[in-house]
Amino acid sequence: MTEPTLDELTRRLERLERHGRHWKRTAVTVLLGAVALVVMGQTPPHRVPKSLEAEEFVLRDSRGQVRASLGTAQDSNSTVLQFHGETGKPRTRITVASDGTSSFEVMDTGDHVRLVLGVRDNGVPRIWLGNETGKIIWRAP
Repeated sequence: MTEPTLDELTRRLERLERHGRHWKRTAVTVLLGAVALVVMGQTPPHRVPKSLEAEEFVLRDSRGQVRASLGTAQDSNSTVLQFHGETGKPRTRITVASDGTSSFEVMDTGDHVRLVLGVRDNGVPRIWLGNETGKIIWRAP
C-alpha cells in the first residue's frame, strides 16, 4: 500500500472540514427552528374582552350607511336602540328613560312616529297611533 501524498491528505482534510461545517450549520438551523417554535408556542392566545364600553355603538352596512345604533340620549339620559332604514333615518326605536318609562316606536319614511307601545313609570301601559304628520289619532288609555 502506498503512503498518501501531502496533496491527498490536504484534500481529505478539507473535505472532512467542509462536512463538519455543513453539519454544524444544519444543527444550528434545526436548533434555531426549535427555539422559534417554543417561543411561538408561548404567545398567549387572543382573548375576547369580557366587556366593551362606549357611549354609542353604530352598525353600518357595506356602503357605510348607519343601520342600527345603541346609545344614550344626552338630553334625557335615556338608553336608546334604533334601527335605521335604507335612507339612514330611524324607523324603529326602543327607549328606556331614566324615570322608568319605556317605549317601542315605529316611524314612517317621513320620520313621523306612527305607533307607540309603552309603559309609564307607574306601570300603566300606553298605546297610540299617529297620522302622516305625527299627530295622535288614537290612544289607549
